[in-house]
Amino acid sequence: MAPMSVEDLVAGTALLPGSAELLALRRYELPQRDELCGPFCALLALWSAGIGGELDQDDVAVAAGTVLSAPPRTASLPPGEPGRDDFRLSLPQAGDPAGAGTSATGVARAVEQLSDGQVAAVPASGSWEPARVHALLRGAGRLAGPVAVLANIATAELADHGTDADTLFHYLDTGTDDAVPARWHAGHFVALAGLIEGRVGSLVLVADSYRSLGSDGLHLQPIERVATALRREGLPPGGILLVVPASQRSAAADLVTSAGVRTELWDNGSPDAMR
Repeated sequence: MAPMSVEDLVAGTALLPGSAELLALRRYELPQRDELCGPFCALLALWSAGIGGELDQDDVAVAAGTVLSAPPRTASLPPGEPGRDDFRLSLPQAGDPAGAGTSATGVARAVEQLSDGQVAAVPASGSWEPARVHALLRGAGRLAGPVAVLANIATAELADHGTDADTLFHYLDTGTDDAVPARWHAGHFVALAGLIEGRVGSLVLVADSYRSLGSDGLHLQPIERVATALRREGLPPGGILLVVPASQRSAAADLVTSAGVRTELWDNGSPDAMR
């Protein structure tokens, strides 16, 4: 029997409700346009909820108040990525790259406005620990309707996106994380699509916005690394948005508080051109 691959592990992930649709739509839309990781993830959340088929990343960026840096925007790209600058709309630009990006508040507002209130973006922020990430993902799997978990993270805290299957299996069995750190360092939005629970360790399936990160943009991360990435030490804080049907807003908020974090938006240091 051939040894299992990372792709085999990914295929065996217990996906969140709606994540199969999100992953299929993500493959169609990859890669994100330059500096639009937040709008890219929000667009997938809307599409997977059956909303906004006529929208694109630029529409979401406008609603989210995204501000771009001046071209060329190569500093924000993962190693080897050529970038994608086929913008359809004219978006605001900042003279200083530090003044560019998309705020968590903007992403949440865009999701709710562009869905005409059909979906809710319930924030989760606070002191991120592995048990809290685990409780949130387990609980999200019990919510009704499509659920998109959008995480605002620091990529430097993740394991290398090309971590091999043996290392991942060893972690699942023993909890020992021998993966080397990721080479790309940026503040970033991703979707968390599911969970693999081993004898000791738990892996989170990250649906990224670049094909070069992992296997066609999918990579598995030890849950401890995800918690650290959400803390974004040395950067403004990160957090999670649970994008759920509006009828599930209260249930999602209860899940957040029961997981030990707050139903509050966080300031990730990015601007909001709508304010």
